[in-house]
Amino acid sequence: MIKAVIFDMGGTLMRFVRPGSGSWREFETPGIRGMYRYLIEQGHPIASHEDDFVEAMFARLAEGWQQSTGGHISLRAVDWIAAGAADHALTLDEAALTAAARRYALPIRADLVAAEGAARTLAALRDAGYRIGLISNTIWPAEIHMEDLAEIGLLQYLEHLIFSGEIGIWKPSRQIFQHALDALDVAPDQAVFVGDSPHEDIVGAHAAGMRAIWIRSSEFPLGDVQPDASIATLPELLPILEHWRA
Repeated sequence: MIKAVIFDMGGTLMRFVRPGSGSWREFETPGIRGMYRYLIEQGHPIASHEDDFVEAMFARLAEGWQQSTGGHISLRAVDWIAAGAADHALTLDEAALTAAARRYALPIRADLVAAEGAARTLAALRDAGYRIGLISNTIWPAEIHMEDLAEIGLLQYLEHLIFSGEIGIWKPSRQIFQHALDALDVAPDQAVFVGDSPHEDIVGAHAAGMRAIWIRSSEFPLGDVQPDASIATLPELLPILEHWRA
């Protein structure tokens, strides 16, 4: 019997409106430029031109993200910023690192919206007695995501939230899924994971012994990964769960 539903965040419960062609580079670059300008405004000497700073930070970000999802490191925005600052012989205290991370995140958060039917679906799940959790691969501080989820009206429905950068474990690691199962007090066969990334969400959930539902994504093709079900929008989740729950 299914007792809990655990969601991915970005691309599943919330959507980011991307500029231009929609590439991750176009999406991330304004934030890195904002961070560079913040450091200059605060009087930190950076010899590099802004464009060179962006290139170096983007390369560091891409490498760190790949290593994190591969289970080799746990990338956090503050550590990434600290390493970039160290390249320029700068040492930033915790407050400055947090402020720089917020400046970096600002343009990315600007056009954030809830996914179609997200609040309605979460409310229906809660009313039906399901326990509801979230697991997100992210480098940003948890407080930023909590603010965003509250702003778009979803935070109130989520019982337990896990952010990879905070606990040092990234999807598709089985451990991060088990952490959520333990927090919600359910066995793997009593839980379903919903996400848009075949590798991180579907493969990871299956490795933890959970069923997994893929929310269809043109960005992350399914390939040879086999979810237990697939949906286009979140409200389609409800009849599938009721069938499995019977």
